Amino acid sequence: MSENNLISKIISMAKRQNIGQAELAERAGIRPETLSRAKKNANIHLETLLDLARIVGLRVTLVPDHPVAEQIQDGTLFPS
Repeated sequence: MSENNLISKIISMAKRQNIGQAELAERAGIRPETLSRAKKNANIHLETLLDLARIVGLRVTLVPDHPVAEQIQDGTLFPS
């Protein structure tokens, strides 16, 4: 998943919690313009990305880049 997708997911989760982008940025200690630019060009510090995710109740994790591992994680390895 690209940084753009991660940021979009975070913003979407914030919207569901009635947190606007300006408030989200403020809570993360960044300017709203920084968040807006990050949506467009995915240029954001990892620590800031982790802070944004934490604010909306998400966490960023690393998973093996292996199709079988993804199927196990998604529960689609042995479809019923």
